[in-house]
Amino acid sequence: MQRWLMAILILLAPLAGCTSDSNELEKIPEFTVLTDDEPVSTSDFQNQAYVIVFSAQWCGTPCHNNMHNLNLTSARMAEQGFNIEIEVLVVSTDIDEEPNGVTLSMWKDSVDEYDDDKEINQTLEYTFSRVDPSNNFASEMGIDAPGTVIFVNYLGYETHRQIGSFGAYNDQATLDIIESHWLNAAVPVVE
Repeated sequence: MQRWLMAILILLAPLAGCTSDSNELEKIPEFTVLTDDEPVSTSDFQNQAYVIVFSAQWCGTPCHNNMHNLNLTSARMAEQGFNIEIEVLVVSTDIDEEPNGVTLSMWKDSVDEYDDDKEINQTLEYTFSRVDPSNNFASEMGIDAPGTVIFVNYLGYETHRQIGSFGAYNDQATLDIIESHWLNAAVPVVE
């Protein structure tokens, strides 16, 4: 059954976006977010699909599930032969540089440790950042709470917005849903 579903997704993937004009999709606004190193901006993702995970240092299981499920889906797709690399940018919606004394690196470590007691024990190779208080693009996009995931195609348009958790950790149905959004963001739009 999964093989048939995968075959159908592969056959339909080239059609993704054919029924919709890119202008109907929401363009991601220009942004710059702050990291422990160099700032990251929209230009760093020019001509590539990516995912933005809006989260917060204090957001626990729902946010951690989303981040780890994205990683599990990426690994599963690679095992299935998909050559799709989509960068994941994690953005804290907290304006404070270190809310409750938690730095970005401490936050990343805690997210990495989330599944250490589970069989998988993933390390997330994501960029962890926070909004720039002088240009809070999360507010501009209508993000008023953590736990929102946005898939962005290579043209810079939002292809899907997930508010809240995708589902349970490492649940196959959850990973299937994420995979469909991943493919939709990664497949070039036919214009």
